[in-house]
Amino acid sequence: MVLACCAMLQGYAQNIAVRGRVTDDTGGPLIGAAVKVKNGNTGTVTNTEGRFNLNAPGNATLIISYVGYESKEVQASAQELNISLARNNSSLGEVVVVGYGQQRQATLTGSIATIKGDEIKTTRNENVLNMLTGKLPGVRVVQNSAEPGSFNNSFDIRGLGSPLIIIDGVPRGNLNRLDPNDIESISVLKDAAAAVYGVQAANGVILVTTKKGKAGTTQLNYTVTVGMQKPSGLPKVLDATDWMTLFNERALHNVNGGTPVYNQNDFDAYANGTKTSTDWYGAVVRNTAPQTEHSLTASGGSEKMTYFVSLGYLSQQGFWKSGDLNYKKYNVRSNLTAKISSTLTAELQLSGISDTRNQPYEDSWSIFKALWRHPPTYSLYADNNPDYINYLDDNGTSALALTNAAIDGYKRSVSNTFQGTFTLNYAVPFLEGLNAKALYSYDYAMSDNKNFARSFNVYQAVKVGDSTVFNPKPLQTPSNVNRYYSAAPNTMLQFSLNYSHTFAKAHNVDVLALYEERTQKSDNFSASRYLVLGTLDQLGTGTTANQIGTQDLGGLTNYATKSYVGKLHYDYNAKYLLDLSGRYDGSSRFAPTGQWGFFPAVSAGYRISEESFIKDNPKLTFIDNIKFRASYGVMGDASGLRFQYLTGYDYPSSGNLQTLPGGSVFDGNYTNALGFRVLPNPDITWFKSKTLNFGLDADFWKGLFGFQLDWFKRDRNGLLANRLLSLPGSLGAALPQENLNSDQSSGVELLLTHRNRIGQINYNISGNISYSHTKWKHYERAVAGNSYDNWRNNVNDRYNDVWWGYTGAGRFESFNDIYNYNIDNGGGNRATLPGDYKYEDWNNDGYIDDLDRHPIASTYNGNTDRGTSTPNPPLINFGVSIGVSYHGFDLSALIQGAAMKWIAYPEALATPLNFNGNALEQYMDRWHTADPAADPYDPNTQYVPGYFAMTGTGFDGNSSFAVKNAAYARLKSVELGYTYVFSKSVTRKAGLRQARLYVNGYNIFTATGIRYVDPEHPSDLYGYVYPLNKTYNVGLSVDF
Repeated sequence: MVLACCAMLQGYAQNIAVRGRVTDDTGGPLIGAAVKVKNGNTGTVTNTEGRFNLNAPGNATLIISYVGYESKEVQASAQELNISLARNNSSLGEVVVVGYGQQRQATLTGSIATIKGDEIKTTRNENVLNMLTGKLPGVRVVQNSAEPGSFNNSFDIRGLGSPLIIIDGVPRGNLNRLDPNDIESISVLKDAAAAVYGVQAANGVILVTTKKGKAGTTQLNYTVTVGMQKPSGLPKVLDATDWMTLFNERALHNVNGGTPVYNQNDFDAYANGTKTSTDWYGAVVRNTAPQTEHSLTASGGSEKMTYFVSLGYLSQQGFWKSGDLNYKKYNVRSNLTAKISSTLTAELQLSGISDTRNQPYEDSWSIFKALWRHPPTYSLYADNNPDYINYLDDNGTSALALTNAAIDGYKRSVSNTFQGTFTLNYAVPFLEGLNAKALYSYDYAMSDNKNFARSFNVYQAVKVGDSTVFNPKPLQTPSNVNRYYSAAPNTMLQFSLNYSHTFAKAHNVDVLALYEERTQKSDNFSASRYLVLGTLDQLGTGTTANQIGTQDLGGLTNYATKSYVGKLHYDYNAKYLLDLSGRYDGSSRFAPTGQWGFFPAVSAGYRISEESFIKDNPKLTFIDNIKFRASYGVMGDASGLRFQYLTGYDYPSSGNLQTLPGGSVFDGNYTNALGFRVLPNPDITWFKSKTLNFGLDADFWKGLFGFQLDWFKRDRNGLLANRLLSLPGSLGAALPQENLNSDQSSGVELLLTHRNRIGQINYNISGNISYSHTKWKHYERAVAGNSYDNWRNNVNDRYNDVWWGYTGAGRFESFNDIYNYNIDNGGGNRATLPGDYKYEDWNNDGYIDDLDRHPIASTYNGNTDRGTSTPNPPLINFGVSIGVSYHGFDLSALIQGAAMKWIAYPEALATPLNFNGNALEQYMDRWHTADPAADPYDPNTQYVPGYFAMTGTGFDGNSSFAVKNAAYARLKSVELGYTYVFSKSVTRKAGLRQARLYVNGYNIFTATGIRYVDPEHPSDLYGYVYPLNKTYNVGLSVDF
């Protein structure tokens, strides 16, 4: 009724033309400041000179607001208004996106981290996740590779697993491919605040809000970034002389006597130029690779309709000289808001992403393995004839061929994603504060992949008289082509009622009731054929003999969920705060008798700073906010469930229809056999997470100093496992999965902030650090056979990443040291040499054996084969963000790092001359004889110390010699920019408002104890993962 009366009064008042200028406290124009009529629908934004014009009732009050400044109310007047806004360093009044709504920062009771779109873009990268690294407490992002289009990251919240990602209110999983120019803000729900999403929220929730238009003239922006990438921490390989030196060393490293493989003539041939060492890196790897990014956005609108539209393009090249490793991505977005009537608003949000990844047929890790293996004594081409790629015997296929799609073939991965959301918002006229909302979303993701393995020849040059014959060695024959197609349509329907009201000017209430249902489907098909004509890379040109058509049954899904959600927020004068939520989830993944689960949460806050003994105390005016928080919630996870409650058969029992699995012949026809499934488990259900969080927020001196401190614990039970070892093996059937295991994660987080202005210089500094660790509470296992077995292998009540191994006890410095050593390192130390590794005799029995292994580190992932598994992320993560602005100049920097992280590398990164191939340059720093021809076992032989032992001695892969502390601090990004505001005449004639020129770098400098490789370089894929990159960019952003 009050709003209606105000509207009537404005209707009767005579409109006047209001004009003015909005500036900051230095007199500089504020561009894009919002000017709105209080209690009305009229509004505009300021231009490049901070000026505005609008029509408003003569008795109207104008509200002028700008991000980072105190809002101001002024009386409308026919005289020109000069309005100065004061900078506001406090974030208490900022509105934060939370689960199914928004809330002021001051009244939050949950542990929620937020970041704005402009803060994300201070780091430039093709992957949004990498742009978040080090900026949000509790958010752990590890970049495993910079391979174009791979988006290879480890990403979690508080070490709890993969989080649920919500984009514009809809669960979606393509955060890494979003155009950062489209992002308005990101909120991270880390505690019970996530429980409102129920069965999906056990690992936390990421809320992404994309930009919307604002009423006013069209704002057009074009941004282009061009840069170069360089490999980060890419080891170098040896030349021929050093390789032969190590090869001879290893040959002589024989306690029973050894003979060198290469003689002085072999070395002289390379020294005098008769032979040339082959630079395999120089032949196939380029030192720099280009990348570019373009973005075009337009926003604006009227009182009736606003819009934000964008178009983005990204191109990234790989490090292969062939140019056949590359990635391209196109983004398009359209967010429209239309005011249909005074009470009804419609929103249509459409977005599309289309990307293509091209690569040679051989995967990058396999190519790096070949590169590190190729001996430098083999030439690139047979008899140095560039028409014939050289045959390398058993030293791998030539990387020249493997990196060239015209020779080896190619893999092309195309994905297209459409996301659409339509929303109706209705302000119920008969009850102020009551709003109804209906939302429908339809998403469709399609993958279309094509792999073409092309047959080709390498050649062995053979001299026949005066002629050279090139004998072909056919590889990858016959050629074959594979096509893979998958589609995943998802829908969501949502209805909600929201009531928000303030009672007696002090009791603020916000209530939500919501119904939601989702469907998730996926399907796929794969087909391959051998090709008669190897140059024709189409499926239709292949032979039907031995053709394969199959389906990945793991990618065949059809799930449905229904949910009822209730949520209540209450605060008394923003002092006493309470949030309650409950979600009742039903899932088709469970048996009909147990499909539903209830997930409640409660959180409370107390802003002691609002008490009169602080607020009204003149000695405590520096206190802006002190808030105590606590929360508890129950969340679920059904991600590992696939209808295990059903019984039935597997058909075919094994293999597939083409490779003829088990079966029998009936009437001359082969019939596949049925296979029995595991026993059904009708009681299987989601596992539950119970999260407890205590927090303290404080802000002082109007933003000069602030901090947030959180302690959390998550108890998770009902994790899936089976009783393979705890039940008799004669059960007679395969055992089903059950909700057996449980674990506990706990940790702390700290965020420090400082914002200030000194003269014309504005600056801000924030730092965050987080620690998280997980232990098993119960892990289903067989009863230990003895006390040692129980101590060594029982992980119950232990951290889940204990790394067992030997502790190093130094090195053997001399033969006297070896002779006087009273611990048997193996074989009575007969083959031991100076520089070899000593291990601690942990049980003091005089022998080094398996009984001496004990916990030496953490962050091990429990898989003994490091070559095929990824270690856990660091236990400690930290970041420091710095921003400075002076007139038109701006500078931002990010320092990011990790601690309590250990890693060990296998194969080429652990031992030289693997498979008799080449070695990395690092192994020249080794213990070796001063005379290369000397007998290493002669007590009179002189040794030169080094980092590694003599070639032929390797360290134990699970010892402190191999397991290295991978802590690091990195200058993650730096950007320097200058913004020029064009004059009014230029704006009028050319339409240019302002332009910003900037330069930046990414992964610029790293301080770490890890040698030879980047500390984030993972050990999976045997350490041959495509390297990380350093990038250097220049960019231009123009506003029209």
